[in-house]
Amino acid sequence: MNLENQNYKFRGGFRVGLLAVSWPNGLLEVSSNSIILHDEMFKKDYKFSKDEITKIEIKKIFPVIGYGIRLHHTNQNYNNKIIFWYVSFHFKNLVTTLEELGWLTNNS
Repeated sequence: MNLENQNYKFRGGFRVGLLAVSWPNGLLEVSSNSIILHDEMFKKDYKFSKDEITKIEIKKIFPVIGYGIRLHHTNQNYNNKIIFWYVSFHFKNLVTTLEELGWLTNNS
C-alpha cells in the first residue's frame, strides 16, 4: 500500500503548555510529511514538518483516557510541551499509523 499521499485523522484531546483541549475538540492529522494538531475549540492549528519533530514519545498515564503521544519538536513558535491524548482501546491504531508513516520506530 502506498502511504505517501494518505492522511490519517485521530480525534482526541491535547495539551499545549497550560492550554488543554478536551475530547472531541482535538484532531491529529498525520501524513508521511507532516503532523497537524487542529484545535477545533479555539480554531488554531499546530503544524509540524518531518524535520521539526525530533522524537515522538508514548505516554500511558491513566487507563482508558490517559494514552497519548508527546511531540518533541524544534518549532520555536510553539510551546515545548505538546501532548495528544487518545482513547486507550484504539491507541494501537495511532501507534501503528505513526510507525507505518515513519514517524515512530518500534523502539520508541
